[in-house]
Amino acid sequence: MQIREAQEWVKDAWSRSEKRMSKVAELASFMEECGELGEAIRKIEHGKKTQVDMEKEMGDILLCLLTLAIRYKVDLQTAFDKTVESVKEKYIVK
Repeated sequence: MQIREAQEWVKDAWSRSEKRMSKVAELASFMEECGELGEAIRKIEHGKKTQVDMEKEMGDILLCLLTLAIRYKVDLQTAFDKTVESVKEKYIVK
């Protein structure tokens, strides 16, 4: 699934869900998920934990990001394409 397709899937899924969140709650959820990933990485790096489901943690973050993008009418495919071009110009050796 491409970024734009994922964004459409999330938009459709939320439209059929009974769960409703405010903009602030969506932002808080995104930040919470980022914190969970950070905590998991910290535990791995300090040897306190060796088994972490990074795919789940990152998938949760991606879902929240897609949700925020929908809420604020941001096409993440276009946003990412612009970022790629910027990185190429600034950091990629030619």
